[in-house]
Amino acid sequence: MSIRSTMMMALLLLGLAPGSASAAGSCKPAPGADLRGCDFAKAMLENADLRRARLDGAKFGEANLKWANLTGASLKGVDFKGADLFHTIFDEADLTGSDLSDANLFGANLIGTVLVKTRFRGAFLKDVLMERADLSGADLAGVYMFRAVIEDAVLVGTDLSGADMTGAAGERADFSDAKLVKTRLSGASIRFARFVRADLDGADFNKTDMQNTVFQAARNVPPGVVAALGAFFGAEERR
Repeated sequence: MSIRSTMMMALLLLGLAPGSASAAGSCKPAPGADLRGCDFAKAMLENADLRRARLDGAKFGEANLKWANLTGASLKGVDFKGADLFHTIFDEADLTGSDLSDANLFGANLIGTVLVKTRFRGAFLKDVLMERADLSGADLAGVYMFRAVIEDAVLVGTDLSGADMTGAAGERADFSDAKLVKTRLSGASIRFARFVRADLDGADFNKTDMQNTVFQAARNVPPGVVAALGAFFGAEERR
């Protein structure tokens, strides 16, 4: 086999088309660019425009992506460990299977973003916007999500054990089959949210707005939640 044939086969095994930007060795950030597998670890990409770019398998470990725009980008299996994603925009992007462990996502936009089986352990998610995001099977155990907005988000089978979601806005969110062991939801609004078959062992719902929230078949429901729901329905019946 010739050297050229061997190189072509290697590129195909890596999932890179011979004429793609990453295959040709060009990893210059640009909107719509093919940057699959590129290594941007520790790169300074503040305010970068990567809208609709193809970045599957890329590496952004400890990179500076403050205010960067990745709207509609394909980011499957991307390494964002320890990255600075302050106010970074990921709206409508696909981050399936990506790793955002220890990343700073303060004020980041992930509206309508696909985050299936994404890892967030150790990440900072204060004031993050995640309306309509799909977080099915994601790992958010122990994360800080103060005032996070997760309205209409899908968190089916998500691990939120020990997460601090104080003051979160979670109206109509779906927490079915999620793990919320010792999760803090005090002062949150979860009207019309669903916790079907969710594990709520030790979860904190102090001063949480639970109007029309569904807890069908939920496990280890805290006594305070049962009492609050009983008081609510009692008041409704007296009207």
